[in-house]
Amino acid sequence: MASQSAKAAGTAVAWTGHDTWLLALVGLSIAVVVLLIGWAKLHAFLALMVGAFTVSIFSGEGVGKAADSFTTGLGNTTGKVGILIVLGAVLGRLMADSGGIDQIVATLTRVAGPERLPWAVTLIACIVGLPMFFEVGFVMLVPLVLQIAQRADYPVLRVGIPAMAGLATVHALVPPHPGVLVAIGAVHADIGLTLVYGLLVAVPCAIVVGPLFTAYIWPRVTARIPDSALAAFTTGAPARDIAAPARAKATVTVGAAGADSALLGDGTAESPTVAASRTTAYASAQLPAPGHELGPDEPEGTRRMPRFSVTIGTVLLPIALMMLKAGCDTFDWAHGITLTTIEFLGTPVVALLVAVLVALFTFGWTTGASRRQVQEILSRSFPPIAAVLVIVGAGGGYSQALRDSGINAAIGQAAQHLHIPLLLLAWLVAALMRTATGSGTVATVAAAGIVGPMAQGLDGSHAALLALALGSGAAFLGHVNDASFWMFKEYFGLSVGGTLRTWTVSHTLLSLTSLACITALSAVAS
Repeated sequence: MASQSAKAAGTAVAWTGHDTWLLALVGLSIAVVVLLIGWAKLHAFLALMVGAFTVSIFSGEGVGKAADSFTTGLGNTTGKVGILIVLGAVLGRLMADSGGIDQIVATLTRVAGPERLPWAVTLIACIVGLPMFFEVGFVMLVPLVLQIAQRADYPVLRVGIPAMAGLATVHALVPPHPGVLVAIGAVHADIGLTLVYGLLVAVPCAIVVGPLFTAYIWPRVTARIPDSALAAFTTGAPARDIAAPARAKATVTVGAAGADSALLGDGTAESPTVAASRTTAYASAQLPAPGHELGPDEPEGTRRMPRFSVTIGTVLLPIALMMLKAGCDTFDWAHGITLTTIEFLGTPVVALLVAVLVALFTFGWTTGASRRQVQEILSRSFPPIAAVLVIVGAGGGYSQALRDSGINAAIGQAAQHLHIPLLLLAWLVAALMRTATGSGTVATVAAAGIVGPMAQGLDGSHAALLALALGSGAAFLGHVNDASFWMFKEYFGLSVGGTLRTWTVSHTLLSLTSLACITALSAVAS
């Protein structure tokens, strides 16, 4: 694949001083982005914008071309990816506010039993994470993780780490998550085929990082849930150490009094975004507790949780439609009007739109929600994704600046001279960006802009695997510059060292395991 990448990038045989400068400029632009985000504490949108202008101006493109490159890339990326992010956010909010997450938790924990609980939690997190961003899914699952720990009398890390692992796996490898979608667009991969490969890679990764890693690490790390977290999610049980072989037990009431003004472990106020995400259907949609049956005297408008089968069916509907389209494209299963219908319904925008329209019934009106309540749920779907949309858009502008400056061709030629396979190059660039910036989405977007033009001429399978390699690298080594690192630390009362041994090691393991799986699939597809 190294030779393919070099040809695709259209490299010249001779290496020039300008090529060397362009490679140095990549490092300079990355350093600018990292310093602006990490040291100057600027928002990633502004940092990526400045990084894009740095690339364009110092590569000789000129000020006028710099503006055109950024705005063109931002518009193209937002137009292609933004609508998918919006629809995914709406679907996730409808599921959360209907109580569908709790229905999944209650059913799978009852079926799995105590011994297989980490496996069940990993599956729960993977299902919940399909339509949700990692941060939103994590905050939504925190009270439910505590609830599961209470029901099974488990140490919280035995269920907390699998929950994080399942969410992180689908976020890194399975569309329609923003980073994967950007990578798919950059390398011109088929989203259905990438989805199929992504699921194949995600299964062993979720097993390794979830129940297997948990079985090793939970006896070795002590977690002490802060009093503030217990006050937010329980009925006032005191804080306690939760480490093997001790078992912690707490009565969990989601949406308990004081949840909206929860404090983090260091005593600082919790951000409104996190608090709003955590305030789930129990408080905002008048949902009954799990297993509660409506009584004759209960007020009109009290909502019922959707059935487990309905919840699973709605969440998996867009995945099924996109996989059906991929199957038809690969194996020529359908013809005529049937093929046309499948091609239309399997288009990602259409598949997600269909799922949202179905969710209006399954997670909305049929659960007892009024039209006004559904409208309010939809309105709450959009504010949390504003930051994601602008970061993804700015990443597209940064990518376009790299493309227009000719940096990609220089990197392709360097890869040819160094004999670095394109899959490994993509993973290394994304891993470097993740380590430096702390954001998986920013890392994927930036790396996709560098590697994307080298994918010209790749067949469908290798293009899909290249997109996954970008997502795999972007999962590498989440540490102290990652906001989710601190969220995990505070909610589960870990020390910085304990968070490094759990959060950071698990993400590194996810990245390396997924790279091994992607490499194996690439060898089979060759």
